[in-house]
Amino acid sequence: MSRSRLTGIALAFLAVSCLAVQSAEAATYGVTPSGSSAVFYVDTTDWADIHYVLNGGGQQNIRMSVTGGRNQYTVTGLSTGNTIDYFFTYWDVSCACARDTAWTRYTHTGTGGGTDAGTGTPDAGTGVDAGPPPNGDAGPVVPLFTSSTALEAATVENTSAALITRVGDRVRDRHMREDQYQAYDHYLKLYFEKRTHWIEIVDTVAKGGSVITVNLYTIYPYDSPDFRAFFRGINTVAEYWHNADFTKVNDYKYTSSVNFNAKEGRAIRNGDRMELEVGVFLQQPVEGRFNYYSTTMLYIVGQGGVVPFEGQGSLRDSFPLPEKAWSGGRTTLHTPFSNEPDNRFLQMPTNLAPVNAQPFVEGRRLHHTNFRDGSHSEPDNPIFSAHANKLGNNYVNVSCISCHKQNGRGLPPSTTNTTLENYVVKVGKVNGGTVTVDPALGFRLQPRAVSGTPEADVRIGNWTTTASGTLPGGTTYSLRKPNYSFLNVTPTNFSARISPQLIGMGLLEAVPESQIAGLADPNDANGDGISGRMQTVKDPETGVTRMGRFGWKAGTARVKHQVAEALNSDMGVTTNVFKTQDCGSSQQGCAGTSTELGDSELDKMTRYIALLGVPARRDHSDATAMQGETVFTNAGCAKCHAPTLTTSQYAAMAEFRGQTIRPYTDLLLHDMGAGLADNLPEGQASGAEWRTPPLWGIGLTVGVSGGEAYLHDGRARSITEAILWHGGEGEAAKQAFVNLSANDRNALLKFINSL
Repeated sequence: MSRSRLTGIALAFLAVSCLAVQSAEAATYGVTPSGSSAVFYVDTTDWADIHYVLNGGGQQNIRMSVTGGRNQYTVTGLSTGNTIDYFFTYWDVSCACARDTAWTRYTHTGTGGGTDAGTGTPDAGTGVDAGPPPNGDAGPVVPLFTSSTALEAATVENTSAALITRVGDRVRDRHMREDQYQAYDHYLKLYFEKRTHWIEIVDTVAKGGSVITVNLYTIYPYDSPDFRAFFRGINTVAEYWHNADFTKVNDYKYTSSVNFNAKEGRAIRNGDRMELEVGVFLQQPVEGRFNYYSTTMLYIVGQGGVVPFEGQGSLRDSFPLPEKAWSGGRTTLHTPFSNEPDNRFLQMPTNLAPVNAQPFVEGRRLHHTNFRDGSHSEPDNPIFSAHANKLGNNYVNVSCISCHKQNGRGLPPSTTNTTLENYVVKVGKVNGGTVTVDPALGFRLQPRAVSGTPEADVRIGNWTTTASGTLPGGTTYSLRKPNYSFLNVTPTNFSARISPQLIGMGLLEAVPESQIAGLADPNDANGDGISGRMQTVKDPETGVTRMGRFGWKAGTARVKHQVAEALNSDMGVTTNVFKTQDCGSSQQGCAGTSTELGDSELDKMTRYIALLGVPARRDHSDATAMQGETVFTNAGCAKCHAPTLTTSQYAAMAEFRGQTIRPYTDLLLHDMGAGLADNLPEGQASGAEWRTPPLWGIGLTVGVSGGEAYLHDGRARSITEAILWHGGEGEAAKQAFVNLSANDRNALLKFINSL
C-alpha cells in the first residue's frame, strides 16, 4: 500500500482527534528492536496512537500504553527482514493539539540498539506493554482474532472450473410467500432432530460453462426431495419455472442440475436471479412429521454466495436488496413475507455455513429448555431430561427464553410490586471505586429459590415522573423512572438491567479492536463533547485483557462468556467458564465447583446466539426515512451510534468474516449524565457510563416483544422518550432533537424505525 495514504480506519482515528499537523514534531518518538519484537514509543504521557502496516498487510490502529513514563506498543513475532510502515498520532501539551508524524518504514533486524526514526534517539526500551490503562482505553488489549486464528471453512470457494457456494438450512412449515398461513418463520415440533441439511451450488457458468449443479447434503435420509428454481408465482405464490426431483447419490447426498433459464426462455447467464427452494421428505418411518419445505434462497449467477432479497411487483419477485439495507452484511435476512412479526429475531443467518446448521438448532433447543424440569418452551417437544435439575438453588429465571422473549427486548412488568423476572440486578459493595462482593447476595440478586427462602426480592415499587412537556409541533411527552423496593436484603450499590435483544452478536464480536479504538476519543480531543472510551475486561478463560463488547456496560468480551455468565448468574448453571455459583460470603449451600453444562452444549448455545440473523433495513428507499437519516447525522446521533463497522478478515466463523455491517453503535462507553446513572461501577465504567446500544432491529420491537421499552432499565416507552433521557455526552444530540421541526423529528423517528 502507499504510505502516503490512510485507510478508512486511520481516517476514523483522525476524525476524532482534531489534528493539527505540523512539519516538526515536539516529542521524541521511534522504535527499538528487541529480539523477535519491536518496541514503538512516543515520549509523552498523554495519549498516543500508532498506525502501522506489517509486511504490506492490513493497517492496524492502536491506542498505545504508558509504561515507564512514555507511550509504548510492542509488535511481537517478527523475523529478520520484516517491514513495518508506521506513523504516530499523539497529544502535544505544548500546543494543546494532536500531531501526526510522517509515515516511516522500519525493517526488523532482530537485535537491540537500533536507531529510532523521526526525531528519536536510541533507547533500549522494555518491550513490555502495561496492563489495562485506568481510563479503559485500548492499550494492550489482546485481540480476539488475529492472523493465527484457526478459520472455519469459507462458504464460497472459487475454483478454476466453478464458483461454489455452500449454505446450511432447516426445514420450514410452508412456502415463503404464503403469508395467509403465518407458517414460515416459526419452528416446528422436533426441529432439532434430523431436520437440517446444507446446499452446495456449483456454478460453472461463472467460469464460462453452461450448467449449475445443486447438491443437497442431509443428516438423515430424504425420500425423493424436490428441487425448484426461478420464481414464477403466476398461478400460485409458490410456483417455480423449474421443477425437478433430486437424483439420489446416497442416503445423505442428492443432486440436480439446470442449464436453462425458463423464466427468460434462454440459457443461464451471469447475473441471472435464480431463486431456489428444496422440497423435503424425510424417509419414513420417522417420529413426527415427514414432509416439509425449506428456506427460500436467492443466488445471483456468477457472483457467489446467496444474497438478502426483497419482493418487488405484484408477484413479489425476488430481487437483491441494496447493500445499504444489509444491516448484518451477508447474515442479513430477506425482507419477510410471512405475517409473523414476533419471529423476526429467531432466524438462521442468510449465509449460514453448513457446519453450523445442526449446532444452531441444537443450541436453540438448549436456549428454550427449562433447566429445572427439562421442558421445552414450545409445545409438543419432548422433555430434555439430560438437562433437568440443573437449575441452581438461587436463580432469576428457569431458561434463557424466559428472559429473552422471542430473543427481543424485555418489557417491565405491567404492574408494580411484582418480582422482576427479565431483569438482572447487579449488586456489590463499593469502596473507593473498587467493587467487592455483597456478602448476602454475591454479585447478582437472585429473587427465586428451588428450595428454602430466596436470598432477597426486588420489585419496581412505583414510577416517578421526572419531566413532561410538549415538543415543537405538538408532541407531548412524559418521562418516568423506576423506584425499586427490596425484601430481605437491600443492597447498598446496585444496577438494574433489563434483558436486551440478541441479534447480531457474533458480528459485533468480530469487529477488530483497532477499529473501535479508532472511534474512541477518551479525552475529547476534538472538543465536540463526545468522549467515548473503551471498556477493558479480564478474559475469564485466559486471564488476558480484552475489549468489552456485550452487556449494558460492555462488561463481557465474547458471546461465549456472555452466555456462560447468564447461565451462571441467572440460572445457577455452571460451566467450565464459570464453575462456581454466584454466592456471597455469608450465604449457605452454594459453595464448591462443578461443570453442569458441558463444553459441547455451551458451544452450541454460543453458536446459536452468535448466529441469529439480522433483519434487513426497511423503507430503505422511502423519501421520509432518507430525510431522517440526514437529520440523524446532522443532530449528532451518529457520533456514538456509528452507522457502519467492518468485521475482521480473521474472524473464526465464516459467516462473520469480512462483513460490512450497519449496527449503529461504536461499542464504546459514554457518560450519559446523572439522569441515567446508577451507583454501581463496572470495570472501567462509572455509574453514569453506558455502552452505545446497537439500533439494528429497533423498529421491530413492538412486533417481537409485544410493546416498547428502551434504555438499560426499560424506563423509556418510546424512542422519543429514550432520546429525551440522553444527558451528558448525549445532551447536545437531545437538544438538537428537541429543537427539530415536527417534520424533521418525524422523519428522524421513521429512519430509526426502519433500522
